[in-house]
Amino acid sequence: MKTKLLLLLTLFISTICLSQPIPINTLENYLNDKSLKLDKITNVKSTNDTLAFYGYKNSDKTKLYIRKVRLHRYEVLGITNWSLFSNVGHWKPLPISLTTVPFKIRPETKNVETTATSGIKNIGFNFDLLRIQMDRYFWDGNKSTHKLFAGIWIAPSVEELNSKETNNYLMDDEKSKQLFMSTGLTVNYTYNNITFTFVPVGFDFATSSIGRKWIYNKKRWWGFGIGLEPKFLSTLKNK
Repeated sequence: MKTKLLLLLTLFISTICLSQPIPINTLENYLNDKSLKLDKITNVKSTNDTLAFYGYKNSDKTKLYIRKVRLHRYEVLGITNWSLFSNVGHWKPLPISLTTVPFKIRPETKNVETTATSGIKNIGFNFDLLRIQMDRYFWDGNKSTHKLFAGIWIAPSVEELNSKETNNYLMDDEKSKQLFMSTGLTVNYTYNNITFTFVPVGFDFATSSIGRKWIYNKKRWWGFGIGLEPKFLSTLKNK
């Protein structure tokens, strides 16, 4: 009987403790009180001027903490996180954007000087492998996201080849559009859903016998691109 009463009392006390509302802190209190501030924030929910966020302290991921902060007029809370592709949770949501690289600069070869091309001939996927992200939450409920990341870009592309670019494999007046697979390492800056991309090193790989005659096949190039993180991808990412 005593054991049952003790269990009931424990359950009763636990229920009362769990039902206690989470205290709402001011931004100043949260930032200055080391016992409140979280080291790693995993999720944030914003309701008007109040933020509720979840995270961990002292690298201890066995206990999840919840904090609430009310922002006064013109106050902003910036939350910075970084992630590596090998970290747990890096790939959820899927770190991907649709990116095109319209500007390519190809170094000179034996027969051709340095060339620059432009035009949207490729749209592919840009995966971020290492990122530093800052989310800024404003007192009026708005949010902005700034992200720096290094990644890898993969896309199909179409190049029009001619006699000069195939070492006379094609006839003088002949031109041929061929499919290539393009890839490159990327350095990116994202503001909200728009990404600006620099490709320090990229390559095009032929998918046909004519393409393999191209003087730039498997040769290094560098360039600039732009990308988007579409809303429909965000929906798929979270499934």
